[in-house]
Amino acid sequence: MNQYLKNLKLLEKNHVYSKKMEHDACGVGLVASIDGKKSRKVIEYGIEALKAVWHRGAVDADGKTGDGAGIHIEISSDFFIEKIEMSGHKYDNSEICVGMIFLPRNNYSAQESCRTLVESELTKNNFSIYGWRQVPVNTAVLGEKAEQTRPEITQVLFKYNDKNVTGKKLEIKLYESRRKIENRAIENNLKDFYICSFSSKSIIYKGMFLAEALSDFYPDLQDQRLISRYAIFHQRFSTNTAPSWDLAQPFRALAHNGEINTLKGNINWMKVHEQEMSSPLFENIENIKPVIPPGNSDSASLDNVFELLNISGQPAPLAKLMLIPDAWSKKSMVLPKDHQRLFNFLNSTMEPWDGPAAIAATDNEWIMSFFHLLYCL
Repeated sequence: MNQYLKNLKLLEKNHVYSKKMEHDACGVGLVASIDGKKSRKVIEYGIEALKAVWHRGAVDADGKTGDGAGIHIEISSDFFIEKIEMSGHKYDNSEICVGMIFLPRNNYSAQESCRTLVESELTKNNFSIYGWRQVPVNTAVLGEKAEQTRPEITQVLFKYNDKNVTGKKLEIKLYESRRKIENRAIENNLKDFYICSFSSKSIIYKGMFLAEALSDFYPDLQDQRLISRYAIFHQRFSTNTAPSWDLAQPFRALAHNGEINTLKGNINWMKVHEQEMSSPLFENIENIKPVIPPGNSDSASLDNVFELLNISGQPAPLAKLMLIPDAWSKKSMVLPKDHQRLFNFLNSTMEPWDGPAAIAATDNEWIMSFFHLLYCL
């Protein structure tokens, strides 16, 4: 500590550091297995790392309600096979798909409408549903405001009927199905309905509690059968939107720290790109529009576009360069010619999103941070 204080005085004396320039910001990071193997330790380290950035999040006057915290991990087959069999179904070695969903807690009619919408779209798109699971939660760790706004937290367990459709092809179908569900929910004016994750690869546990309460609120995370190659964690400090359960991070592809300075322009540019979008990957390109749903936060909007780039075939490192090009991308004296040509090409296809201070993201093949620490899983 003495050395720290000595260095601090030195920085202040030489006008390198000033307390006036201190800013509150979200805590974000990742833990990854660099050998590409799933382990329990990765999740445990991710939870501990999240607890260590508690100071990067705001706390309500009740002392328990936070701006939001969460963790993004891989789906563990052993854990969910048991849940499937408990629902009365026999697991047949199909890819397990899990939707982590927030429903309106105090409106049972709306809850039923949301479940019916999800089931209807899944069955229309050749999925079979094992059943719904009420996610165990410990509400004692919540503050008053978090409890008042707490959604009904459920998981829908299902599979695709064609076992030959796996990996990226299955994720594309899940993405398009989810977007159809989200659009229909808006059309039907279903409030307080939110899909945290909808995947055969990964799942997101999050909410409006303090970072230290994550694994206490979700007992699932204490189960030793939950294993993963990565854990992306986030503690939110809300600056431009009010806290809510759905705006807690991580989002489906990334966790973000910072504010998007060019947000309105990026949203408008995306609307322009939508007019020319076409792809044989999707049943109907209209199903995934608008790419950025109305009312999204800046972080959620960035996540929407990042996710679309991933789903359409761009690996996470390239998607990052398209959206957030390196600060020195125009420095001809620094970068090799080939790198300059790459940045020029990417700049011609996508406008940069200016402002992110840090991101941690995954496409389930790569795990990456804003500082270019990349791991191929």
